[in-house]
Amino acid sequence: MKRTIYILFLLLVPSLFAQNNHVVKTIVSLNVSAVKPIGVFAKNWDTGGGIYLGYGWEYNSKWGVKFQTGYNRYRLKSGSALTESPKLSMWAFQIGGRRYFLAGDIKPFVTVLSGINIIRLIYKIEEKKVDERETHMNFQMGGGVTIALSNSIDLELSVLYNSHLINPSIPYNLTGFESGMGISWKL
Repeated sequence: MKRTIYILFLLLVPSLFAQNNHVVKTIVSLNVSAVKPIGVFAKNWDTGGGIYLGYGWEYNSKWGVKFQTGYNRYRLKSGSALTESPKLSMWAFQIGGRRYFLAGDIKPFVTVLSGINIIRLIYKIEEKKVDERETHMNFQMGGGVTIALSNSIDLELSVLYNSHLINPSIPYNLTGFESGMGISWKL
């Protein structure tokens, strides 16, 4: 029950803020992305892919707020030490902001998102199946451009840096670059 109250509070506060600050648009978005691991994460995992569903608001054509949830899955690198078809996947739950630099049909932006990832890793070691599930904080930052296709539909292209803090003693030990595209519907 406590968790439900927190979630409702998180959804209510931006909505009230939006009403008081003359929201320009309410936006629903769907993005797909390719993820290229870097750092420690790249030792065993090759490229991955993700899909995100978002809901947010644009204020006075310069600022935006967004909630999003998504799913990422990664492929094993050939020649990896892991065997027996391991799987790595993540569920992301994020909130963040965006700053647009131009008003009009083409709007470049920078964005910052933070939240939690629920990570699942399945592999075998010495004939024993291991199914690890962990929850970790993450953040994304990057930029892109939104291109208006019509009055109610935008195309979005973006490049983001991801960081997932799994072991705080090793800074940014699960990281990657994410490039993606998506469609946004203005309600």
